[in-house]
Amino acid sequence: MKQIHFSIIFFLSIILLVACNTQGKQEKEADNQLQKIQQLIQHNELNAAKIAIDSFHANFPRLVAKRRVAEAFQDTITRRECKRTIVYCDSILPFKLKEADSLLQNFRLEKNTKYQDVGNYVYKTQSTEANASRTYLKAYVDENADYFLVSQYIGPKIEHTSVEISNGEVFAHTDTIDITSASYLSFSDETGRWEIVTFKNEAENGVSEFISQYINENLKVILHGKKNFSYFLQPNDKKAIKETYHLWIVKKDINRLKKEIEKAKLKIEQINRRNQA
Repeated sequence: MKQIHFSIIFFLSIILLVACNTQGKQEKEADNQLQKIQQLIQHNELNAAKIAIDSFHANFPRLVAKRRVAEAFQDTITRRECKRTIVYCDSILPFKLKEADSLLQNFRLEKNTKYQDVGNYVYKTQSTEANASRTYLKAYVDENADYFLVSQYIGPKIEHTSVEISNGEVFAHTDTIDITSASYLSFSDETGRWEIVTFKNEAENGVSEFISQYINENLKVILHGKKNFSYFLQPNDKKAIKETYHLWIVKKDINRLKKEIEKAKLKIEQINRRNQA
């Protein structure tokens, strides 16, 4: 009985010794990998370091203390990337703001504060009052940097729901708007009938860029609906749409840069708050 008891103790001791030896090897290998990760960070090889950190967590799931060190390295990488983002965006933002200010000199802000929370930047030749009684394409950017391409048609009922622009060889076509949506408006009075179809942001589907690209060519506008109607885009309208589209691109860039800065600062703040807890 004593011999059996001794054998069990001896067997368990061997198992414990092997386990300790394996644990020691794992920890040594983990330390080596952590050192490599640190070196990658020091050499600014951040993508390689992030891949190495992911592998570290997969290879050593039970080494909790070591994984905390790897997480700290990940925080260091995130901080460094965020600071780089902030510096980059901060360097570009003033130029974009200056570009927007320069473009806005040819625009007027149309805003009825009694009814509108958000005003619209309208190119000087396309003011609403001066163009109320003609068929044309109008573009504007609102204060939230949303873009609108508006097809205003005056004449017999056609119920047009999309717009095509062509130079005779190639063309661009907007999305099709449902006449029951808020983007479609029609009304009549003693002077005639109006159809006003609004394409917001990507719904204009490259029409404005097409006009900008082929601004020096004769561009035919085709209104598609139950009936079709066509006319040629006037030079002033082509220029207005090109400038308004340019303003939209710049405004979008400004918003994107500001959001990237804000997001980067928030990430740094979250890391600092977590480390202080």
